[in-house]
Amino acid sequence: MALYSDLNYIKPSLGDKVYDIECVYQSIFSILGTKKNERVFRPGYGLNLNAYLFEPCDELTARSILYDITNVMNLEPRVKFNTAKSSVIPVPEQYMFLITIVFNILGFSDTERSLNLVLKQKDQ
Repeated sequence: MALYSDLNYIKPSLGDKVYDIECVYQSIFSILGTKKNERVFRPGYGLNLNAYLFEPCDELTARSILYDITNVMNLEPRVKFNTAKSSVIPVPEQYMFLITIVFNILGFSDTERSLNLVLKQKDQ
């Protein structure tokens, strides 16, 4: 019996629903991929990660990104976010940020899971 379930809207060819861990990952991607004020009746939902691509690629901007991710992860109640192990590393030469999000999924073993993202402008 699945603990969590949701509609599969990322890869609908895999089926109508996703369960447990995939469900939580889908929710995290949804939160991180939604711009603030994009959802009607939920203006605080989401994060404007792309706005950081117009800021300097330095430690200060990296700390701001991590701060915003820390605050937005509270929108996913099934996750316990680990701020101490999560990081955002600027790579000024390529003007990108390497993002590592570390968390535990409540209701499952205490195994830490991580999500690695790259925030970079599209190559022209």
